[in-house]
Amino acid sequence: MPPDADGDEVPDATDKCPNQPGLAPDGCPPPKDSDGDGVDDARDACPNEAGPAPTGCPDRDSDHDCVPLPQDKCPDAPGLPTDGCPDPDPDHDGITSDKDKCPTQPETVNGFEDDDGCPDTLPDKIKKYSGVVPGIEFDLGRATVRAKSQPTLNEAAGVLKEYAALRISITGHTDNVGDRNKNLELSKARAEAVKAYLVQQGIDAGRIETRGAGPDEPIADNKLDAGRQKNRRIEFKLLQQ
Repeated sequence: MPPDADGDEVPDATDKCPNQPGLAPDGCPPPKDSDGDGVDDARDACPNEAGPAPTGCPDRDSDHDCVPLPQDKCPDAPGLPTDGCPDPDPDHDGITSDKDKCPTQPETVNGFEDDDGCPDTLPDKIKKYSGVVPGIEFDLGRATVRAKSQPTLNEAAGVLKEYAALRISITGHTDNVGDRNKNLELSKARAEAVKAYLVQQGIDAGRIETRGAGPDEPIADNKLDAGRQKNRRIEFKLLQQ
């Protein structure tokens, strides 16, 4: 029987490792693969971490966002250089993707459906009550809403009922005739009177803010009768939802 120094049944004449038991045909032990990744330790640049050939090292940036492990908190999705996670608000409208129905289109902040994350335009019936609202009149020097104003205010109440998420600010304005402080008080009282009417029609008072601007925000020349008449007005403004 031919000599077999290591007893591995591979004769010493053909055994490339005659002093180490091994396997046929060369009589050498199998290559060591400490991490079991199929790349033997002799060729494995990371022998204690499993990884693909040829290096045997794990891919430290599997999502190719240039944020390697362990810094990458979202290793399966490319993301921002800060933590490797996707931008939670890619359209930068202040509404995160989990709530944004249009994550790639910024929200139009106009007081109408401001929380869905989508661009939009005001319906015409809402536009009618955004800005100066004609048809609201008061008794001279008083905050009593005249009866002829009721159709306009009833229609406004209907719009607020239809669009229950809307919130508004009502601002009263006067011309510059008379004492400024009295005009401020009068303008505030008139705004409050309009609010009270709408509340009587079933609108939640919490949806309405009021303000009195007095003569401080004219839209026309107070030197002319026509200008003063334009300045005596009620304005509605949609508030951000």
